[in-house]
Formats: sequence, C-alpha cells, structure tokens
Amino acid sequence: MRIAYLVMAHDQPEHLLRMVNALDCTGAVFYIHIDKKTDAAPFEAAVGNRENVHLMRNRVSANWMGFSLVEVSLRLLAQAVKDGFDYCVQLSGVDYPIKSNDYLFSFFEKAEKEYITFWRLEDRPSWQHKVQYYYFIDAIPIRAWSTNSETVYWRRLFWGRFFKYRNHMPTREFPKNMTPYGGSDWWSLSYGCADYALRFVEENPSYKRFYKYTEAPCEMFFQTIVLNSEWATRVENYDNYQKWSAARSREKPLSDSKMLPEEAFNYRYIDWSGEKTGERETPAILDERDWEKIKSSSSHFARKFDPRRSAKLLDLIDQEILGLAK
Repeated sequence: MRIAYLVMAHDQPEHLLRMVNALDCTGAVFYIHIDKKTDAAPFEAAVGNRENVHLMRNRVSANWMGFSLVEVSLRLLAQAVKDGFDYCVQLSGVDYPIKSNDYLFSFFEKAEKEYITFWRLEDRPSWQHKVQYYYFIDAIPIRAWSTNSETVYWRRLFWGRFFKYRNHMPTREFPKNMTPYGGSDWWSLSYGCADYALRFVEENPSYKRFYKYTEAPCEMFFQTIVLNSEWATRVENYDNYQKWSAARSREKPLSDSKMLPEEAFNYRYIDWSGEKTGERETPAILDERDWEKIKSSSSHFARKFDPRRSAKLLDLIDQEILGLAK
C-alpha cells in the first residue's frame, strides 16, 4: 500500500515538519510544493533529506483563488502518478492528521471510492459567477501580498471596480458537453482517477485555458473533470447527492440551500462557524476548544492549525489519537 501526500505550503515550516513526522511511515511518500514567493530554505532545513520526501524544484508563485493553485496541484500530481501510488491525498501546509497511520492505511487498503467534495453549480447559484465572467487573478492578485503600498492600492481599486460592474460584463460559455461542479480543494483520489484527470487535461487544452480565467478554479477544476467522467459514480456520497439535489430542485430551485456536510465526502474537519457567528476566522484556526469534536469526528484530517495557537490541541491529538510520544 502506497499513499502519496501532495502538500502545498507557504509558511510555518515547523508545522510542516510536525505533519510530515506524524504521517511518516512505511508506504507514505510526500510531494511538497513551497510557494515561489517564500524562501524555501527553512522548509528544506525542517524536513531534511528523506528518501520519501520530494520538494518540488520547479516552483509556482501561487495566488489565492488563482489558477496558479491548480497548476501546483497538477505538477504535484504528475510527479506522484509517475512514481505510482494507490491513493493520493491533497493537503495544505496547515493540515494535520486526526487518525493514526494504521487507521489511514487500513481505510485506503479497503477503499473503492473517490473522496472529493462536489456540487453542481446549478445547485449553488451563488457560485455561478465564478465561471460566467473573466477573472484575471494571477495577473492582478486579489490578496495583496505585495509590501508596495502603491501596488496594493491599484489592486484594491481594480477589484473594487471589477466587482461593482461585473454583472454588466460579457459572460462566458462553459465548455460544451460538460456540467460545471464545485467543491473543496482538499481531496483523496485513487491512482486510476488521478491518472484519468491528468490525461484529460493533456488531451483537452481548451479546458485548462478556460479555467485559467475563473475565480477559485482550485475549487472546481478537478470536481468538473471527475464528475463528468465514468469515475463519477465512484465518488463518495454520489447517490446521496443525487437524491438531495432532486429534492432541492423541487423545493428551492433558484437559491442556495444547506448542502450535505463537506466532511461526508472528503473526510476533512474544517470549522466554518465564523461565517455565521463572526466569532472565529473562516475557516477557524483550531485550538483546544475543538478537541471533543475532533475526537469524535470520522474525518481523516483537520485544518487550519497554527503551531502556537493550536499547540495544546496538537499535543492532545498526538497523545490521544496518534499515539505519539510527547
């Protein structure tokens, strides 16, 4: 059994090391991308020279909500597929396992599913703009990482005007014979499904070009490929989603409605409560307040963690769930 962990990181090298150490075991291989805007030296020093850890040399300057994040996934996935695996698991550098390695390997040895959150955009109308209009996020990043105040000013001005007048702009036509899907960009896919996705991208360059100018394509790109293929019926909760969608279309055909929980598809614990309460970040940085929910969760991984704010919670996970020495 071989699990390929595809990790995208841009900060917190000490947490990356802790995560790699927690997941490191026979059969685990790590493919790690460090954002090109970040100094890679601290990360290289943290993980050290391990035969099963591969730091990408051909790095990408990744922008929040930009196609550059899809490009990172494609490069990590291509290397992993070349080397071979049974399942690949996409993680961020602020994730952490909440199940032991024995549990994870046992789960994937028996698995016959694809674990990727999905929904048709028609079932979530508030997302349709993401593919309807042209977005130039990698050319003009929405999140202003620059320290140049003039650059930040012009970026904010551009996007402020863009969102104000977006509905008056020309709309785009989605690729024919395909239905657009969205979901979370954290997934676990079998070798066969991952290999299919890469071949699809290679054989359909127009598909990749289309998504280069969408908003947050990392949350749609792979979902749309998988759910428009023969792999769709293998996706966890596929049948349950069809029933939910049919019921929803009868009740609220023109509005968003409560979806099936994300973790039921991809086994990721994420706290989005701040969207309603405003009391935490979105998603929340997890701490000891989340311990009881994490302990009882069926999820495999959780996010987001901070090495200082989450220190007590991480220690509890290590000792009580992972069985790691303090």
